[in-house]
Amino acid sequence: MISHMSKFTLTPVLRRQILTSVLLFLCIFVSALPFGGSAYAQGIQGLLLTQSETGGTDAPGDDTTVKAGGEGEVATVRVAEDDAGSFDVFALEALRARDELHRIAATAPALPGLIEATLRSKGVNGGLTWLAVTLGWSFLSIVIGLFVYGQVLRAGRKHFVYLYHEGALLRDQKITYLFFRAILMAAGLIVFAAVAAILLLFLNRGPESAHQVGVTLLGAMVLFLFIRIVFLNLLVPDVSSHRLFPMQDRHATGLYRSLLTGAGIASFSLAVTETMEELGLPEDAYKLAMIATALLAALILSGIAISYRAVVGSLIRGNADAVPVWRRMMSNSWHFIAVAYFLIAWAVSSIRILLDLPDSTGLVAAPLQSLLLSAIFYGVLVLVIDKLLLPRLDTPKAIAAIEEDLFRAEKTQDEQFDADAASAQARAEAAEREVQRMPFRALLDHGASILVVFFGLFVLAKFWGVPIGMQNSLIGTVIEVFAVLFLGYMAYEAVKLAIDRQIAMESGGAEKDEEIEIGGTGESRIATLLPIFRNFLLISIVVTSAMVVLSELGVNIGPLFAGAGVVGLAVGFGAQTLIRDIFSGAFYLIDDAFRKGEYIDIGSAKGVVEKISIRSMQLRHHRGALTTVPFGEIQHVENYSRDWAMMKLAFRVTYDTDVEKMRKIIKKFGQELLADEYYGPMFLQPL
Repeated sequence: MISHMSKFTLTPVLRRQILTSVLLFLCIFVSALPFGGSAYAQGIQGLLLTQSETGGTDAPGDDTTVKAGGEGEVATVRVAEDDAGSFDVFALEALRARDELHRIAATAPALPGLIEATLRSKGVNGGLTWLAVTLGWSFLSIVIGLFVYGQVLRAGRKHFVYLYHEGALLRDQKITYLFFRAILMAAGLIVFAAVAAILLLFLNRGPESAHQVGVTLLGAMVLFLFIRIVFLNLLVPDVSSHRLFPMQDRHATGLYRSLLTGAGIASFSLAVTETMEELGLPEDAYKLAMIATALLAALILSGIAISYRAVVGSLIRGNADAVPVWRRMMSNSWHFIAVAYFLIAWAVSSIRILLDLPDSTGLVAAPLQSLLLSAIFYGVLVLVIDKLLLPRLDTPKAIAAIEEDLFRAEKTQDEQFDADAASAQARAEAAEREVQRMPFRALLDHGASILVVFFGLFVLAKFWGVPIGMQNSLIGTVIEVFAVLFLGYMAYEAVKLAIDRQIAMESGGAEKDEEIEIGGTGESRIATLLPIFRNFLLISIVVTSAMVVLSELGVNIGPLFAGAGVVGLAVGFGAQTLIRDIFSGAFYLIDDAFRKGEYIDIGSAKGVVEKISIRSMQLRHHRGALTTVPFGEIQHVENYSRDWAMMKLAFRVTYDTDVEKMRKIIKKFGQELLADEYYGPMFLQPL
């Protein structure tokens, strides 16, 4: 069986047919994706149509001729105007791509000879001496530039070493250090590019083609060093204490080296391909080289995704005890999605190269670039939150300020200052202040995460050539709607969080005693009014956001306002009792007749005020019954919790009891209650 299998070989024709069949399948698959908007726009929508074909020069119903199949075979189809973006047109364009690849692949064996011929055509007497000299001078210029680059970094570290905090715990300290290090390295990169370019300009005195090669190599080196800056400050393999991701040192180092190596290979391959195209490489050979370069990048990224699938999966899963199902699924299968994307992106990029469509390069690495830019954007948002919006209150500087205030207070009272006790108290107060701000910080962090995700998708769409900036486009409308919903969501959560926190603070002083039947201390007046005010604000935010979103979607909201006015007028005439309840409740609250938590008697019911709404309140009787009372039915209010209350106690005894002795016992018991630490302050007069 093995001997028979060994006789089976793939002929060049068979290989080309298999490759074109696979490419055709990918063309049809990607073409059939249901993208919105015009099928002839740039980007994904115009994947298989050139600009000349999208101009709409053919009249509706004209015959469209597309060359398909083999040489000399012409397929003529009649495409109606309404069907211009149909599956048939996409399939015919896929056939065009297949035939183009078939034709170009036939020239693949001659590619090395074409490259050599192109290089020899630029030399004197057809020689390659100019290329060797150019590479030598370029190498020397780059080496000298790297030496100067290292000196700049070494000198710059002395000026920002104060930003380095060993074992830093605060994220703003980590991000600040990494940002300043990246800025320093970027400044060194500019010096490197300037020095290397000047040296290359004076040393390389060959023909114009030599300058083109030298500039391209220098540009590829600059791009490689820039990518190194980004990866180094994102993965931080050298300073584990400042790494923002929970990743082991060996994993961070391995992933950093793998990504850097892959980026270097892809960058220099692309640079060589672009240089050959500028030197006059035939178009077919250039297209074939570009497709091979994109395939190389896709294979490198796929290999990295498979090799580090567990490491990245753990980052997606996180350290939380309860992980959502979607995160578990994503952590276990993200590499399959990544590899599938890289292969599909390579196929799409190849088709666009073959059909001379715009945005044909960079599709494979687009997610990685989007991820890097999103990480930088998130770092900027975190610095804005921690440095400007909500500066941390538990930093050493803040603790030192609290210690200084304690020292001044002790000095004013002429008391002996205990440094250790003051330091402990200052740390405790700073931690408590920071804990109080944590809900707002968590809200801002959540909002930053939402913005980063949207920013990443926006950048990815830009790399894919999706027409985002077009007026009256679907994607532009989606962006506007997202902005409105995001601002509405943040305002809703901020108002809810701030008012709920204030309600909790106002209600904290009202202690509830289960042993007290009536009376007791109610909540403050503001704690009673805040829930109603909160509901009013939240409803206003929701309604306003909904109206703006409908307006952005093209809905005429004028009739909605008119209809709301008519409905409001009808409610006003038809629900007089409701209006009476609302206005009565408003005036009762303005008069401060009762508050939440107070014990009141309104004649028909009595109990503790447990809940207040816009038209009614609920009273919890001391025996447990809950009564809902509309404000309009309240005629008078007896408040047993305001200031003080008198309670009469009845003691039932037998007829032969000594009443005087009983009175003395009760009086003595009242004195003991007055002396009690808990019950004593509750009495205004002796029992």
